[in-house]
Amino acid sequence: MRYHFTACPETSVQGASLAVAGHSSPSRAVGCGACRLASQCLPLALKGAGNETLERLVQQTPLLEKGRMLHQRGAPFENLYVVQVGALKGIIEDTDGSEAIARFYLPGEIVGLHAISRGRVGLNIVALETSALCRIPYDVLQHHAGSSPALMHWLLCRISAEILAEQETRMAFTSGNAAQVLARALIDLGRRFAAAGLSPTRLRLPMNRCELGSYLGLTPETMSRLFQRFMRQGLIAAVRREIELLDTDGLRRLAERRAARIPAPHPEPAYAAGQA
Repeated sequence: MRYHFTACPETSVQGASLAVAGHSSPSRAVGCGACRLASQCLPLALKGAGNETLERLVQQTPLLEKGRMLHQRGAPFENLYVVQVGALKGIIEDTDGSEAIARFYLPGEIVGLHAISRGRVGLNIVALETSALCRIPYDVLQHHAGSSPALMHWLLCRISAEILAEQETRMAFTSGNAAQVLARALIDLGRRFAAAGLSPTRLRLPMNRCELGSYLGLTPETMSRLFQRFMRQGLIAAVRREIELLDTDGLRRLAERRAARIPAPHPEPAYAAGQA
């Protein structure tokens, strides 16, 4: 069961900071040609189709301010969005009004793939920080995919990757102890930042630790205890949202460690008749 998210203040350390290389807030690229995420956004084969086709497919939107909602659950599905700068969270609500975080969207990742089959958005999508998004109208994408095998292949690959990522996330974050779950999450965040051309070991998290804990199903107390433990063990350095993975091999060993199995008892020896 996921920990239900309630806002919590971040622990501050007076005067402390980490130098997080490659994680300053980049300015928004103007046009696909200048975007460092262009190779992830649309297939390279489409780049030769001309600017007019790209402009119809990929449209820049106004900046989404921190805390503002992109989509409300149940809204009609019309567009896919590529995160160019910033990050978003997908929130689910229980009938009693409590919230839990179901997923995060980082630079280069696509918002909305989960809504294609039902035609409606399944999560409340909210900006974790001021974010720049590129909108891909789905009807226009379908139209061009019908005459472009490369574009159709790209779309199917992204949907397949979304399904696979959801399966892997469910397995990684619903098994093992709390320390293993957090270690897997930090490794996963590093991998996702690396895919966006950022450092895989020096992370500036767009979410606070309460939000990350809600996503992982861990309480704030457990998150605080684990971060302190990881720092003592030399696995990470952490100041507020700035995290440096100091020992990625150690984190991987922790993430992959299996609980020791208790050997099955040996069967009692069979005694021949007359023996006791």
